[in-house]
Amino acid sequence: MYLVIGMLLFYLVFVIMVSVRLKNKAETVEGFYLAKRNMPLPVLMLTVAATWIGASSTLGKSGLAYRIGITAMIPTLATFVAFSVFSLFAGKIQRIGVKYHISSIPDLIGRRFGKAPALLASIVIAWTLIGTTGTQMVASSQILKLIFDDYQISYETALIITAVVVIIYTSLSGFYGVAYSDAIQGILLLIVIGVLLPVLAVREVGGLGTLIHSVPASYFSLNIDSSIISYGFVYLLYFLAGPPYWQRAFAASDSNSARKGSMGGNLIIILYSLSVTMIGICGYVLHPAFPEGVSDEMMIPIMTKAYFHPLLYAMTLTSFMAIVMSTIDSYLLLAVQTVSTDIAKVVKPGISDRKQLRLSRYMIVVLGLLALLFALKAENILDSLVLSMSYFSACIAVPAMAALLSKKTTRTGILWGMIGGFVTAVIWKSLLHTPFGLNEAIAGSAVSLIALMAGSALTKGQVSEYLE
Repeated sequence: MYLVIGMLLFYLVFVIMVSVRLKNKAETVEGFYLAKRNMPLPVLMLTVAATWIGASSTLGKSGLAYRIGITAMIPTLATFVAFSVFSLFAGKIQRIGVKYHISSIPDLIGRRFGKAPALLASIVIAWTLIGTTGTQMVASSQILKLIFDDYQISYETALIITAVVVIIYTSLSGFYGVAYSDAIQGILLLIVIGVLLPVLAVREVGGLGTLIHSVPASYFSLNIDSSIISYGFVYLLYFLAGPPYWQRAFAASDSNSARKGSMGGNLIIILYSLSVTMIGICGYVLHPAFPEGVSDEMMIPIMTKAYFHPLLYAMTLTSFMAIVMSTIDSYLLLAVQTVSTDIAKVVKPGISDRKQLRLSRYMIVVLGLLALLFALKAENILDSLVLSMSYFSACIAVPAMAALLSKKTTRTGILWGMIGGFVTAVIWKSLLHTPFGLNEAIAGSAVSLIALMAGSALTKGQVSEYLE
């Protein structure tokens, strides 16, 4: 236990030291949020992957694989498709970012269509990012609770510890600290959970052949139902227009790096997801029952503690804790950017760079606490993440892509698309109670597309500058 605590403390000190060292580079708004648009390719590739690799993609996916087998990979396959498409226009995001000084999706929408659509997009994105930050905090607190269980540390206390640490180091160096911590800790996580654990778990089971014969036949065949389709569709839309990945494209040093960074990160994501899925399937054989009150989403730390050397257990918890916290700071920083720059520029257009930076550091504390409140209400990591992503997917994904790629889209079309998608998603889930078992993002995004096209067709005379 002392080995685990020692490694964890080393990581926390290391993260703070990295942030302190990089603090002087983040003394402008562009430096704080985009690392002065000079992020090198290797760091870009790793931070794309590390932002995705978090609570849902590790704890949530291993628990899902424990229950249904290889079918748990379907949402990741949707992610792979989304990132493959995203890489085709990541270079354009970088180019228009530099040319027009655009730094976010609401900034792009505002540049083309005005204040009202930009403000609406900002509000929805901020809410989504705060919810996602809270979801990641849930995972972190569960790991902290596991680590400190012998000392009777409560869930709430562990959650508060996580939030305080993240708020402190995120406020110091902004995107510089986020990206470089992602890169360093992402390498550690890939080595431990991406390579060592699946290899050792398969060996512990008795080899791949033994594993295949020890689980139900369905575990190694794709079984698609409405819930899996819903997860996959939400993932597809969210990662196609996900704010964290647009931010990384905006931060790339050139358009070629933006494209290669997204594709390289995509390949890492697929390999990592396969590893986590394999660990979950091995867990079905090695650990068929969990103690009462313990979720199967805790498969990886529980199995590692039971079957492997204490050093590997300590490395697993520390490296996973590192990447989860890196994911938290990524989403928290983006939520703060949305409020402190996108919303602030609409409410107060003449706000100075210095005031924006000061406001950003204040808002890290405020939004971090809001995410903490969300986390205290969340019960399931994967379901909580999908909930926060669903409304974004329904409301923002189609309009964001139209703002980037469509010359014919008008201001009215954008507004109709966002409002129609959001209202449909709310009705679909809250009033109709998810008909046919299909996620609200499916209905919402379909209506969003129809409303956007109809609104644009009826207002062809509206002038909208197309950014190239």
